[in-house]
Amino acid sequence: MPETKFPFKEYIKLAKNTRADLPSVWDNNIHMILGMATEVAEIQDVFKSALAYGKPLDTINLQEELGDLMWFIAGFCDINGFDFESILEANIKKLLIRYPNKFSKEDALTRDLEKERRSLEELGY
Repeated sequence: MPETKFPFKEYIKLAKNTRADLPSVWDNNIHMILGMATEVAEIQDVFKSALAYGKPLDTINLQEELGDLMWFIAGFCDINGFDFESILEANIKKLLIRYPNKFSKEDALTRDLEKERRSLEELGY
């Protein structure tokens, strides 16, 4: 696997130090889930401003909000003991089952959900 500029495991470790430690796993999960939703809404707002108000697309703000979204995703993975790299690997494996050549509407409409599920279970989900 190619070396990344900033390994996700290192990011999770550093991000954990900037995360509130709430009283329970449930509370921590809800915090991360609500945070993810908030960041997605902020990304949407950048596009809404461009669409509705004719503002230029603020790519600096988009990248900032994506970073914030990743912070919440990192926290969620850490809280639940999920390995981010394994999640990415499983996602591609599932998508290659769904779209063996490349995306097509036909493949999207005729998904083999059982085969996709088996691929995830084979990876230890």
